[in-house]
Amino acid sequence: MSARDAALKYQTPLKLALLLTVISLLPSACSRTVQWEEEVPLNTGETIWVKRTVKYQVQGGAGNPLDLAYRPVREGNVTEFTWRGKQYRFDLDIGIVLIAISPQGYPVLVGEGHNWNLIGKYKCTKPLYVQFVPDATGRNWTWPQSIDPWLYNLETNRLFAIPTPNQPKKRFTVEERKAANAPGLAQSDSRKEINPNYLGDLCKEMEKHA
Repeated sequence: MSARDAALKYQTPLKLALLLTVISLLPSACSRTVQWEEEVPLNTGETIWVKRTVKYQVQGGAGNPLDLAYRPVREGNVTEFTWRGKQYRFDLDIGIVLIAISPQGYPVLVGEGHNWNLIGKYKCTKPLYVQFVPDATGRNWTWPQSIDPWLYNLETNRLFAIPTPNQPKKRFTVEERKAANAPGLAQSDSRKEINPNYLGDLCKEMEKHA
């Protein structure tokens, strides 16, 4: 082997190692925070403006670590709003599809249950949604074992096609939210409204083998 071939032989692994090192450092070095407001119609007939914050980091794709792009991360996803003079804040906004006012007179958040199977060890329920209830501070939230029936069939009121660092938009009216969500909602009955029969693929399989 010539000296040139030997040098190339060791140069390629070195370049790859350096590339992987750079990739591993990118998430901490390259992050962006995107904030916007959404106009949210409530089931009471009222309308509120909800402030949302999503943190993005440069990450590789699930099947291709070299497919680098800004992708949302779990930490830093926040929902904030004021209802009847009281402020509310939810710090782990993953898969929340609905903000609604309970018959008892307090706001609740409803999320897709499959997002919480691992995070909150939420068990499979039918329908597969999770209901978050605030404490007196409006910052700490608990959840019952299943959602309340009064939530069934309520239309969702959240923006799913969220802005990215490259496409920032500061405010979304109801009409703009519906237009942005339309392509994705055409393929998702569980996100159009709170479907009383929704179970999710993973829980369907678990139910078969129970």
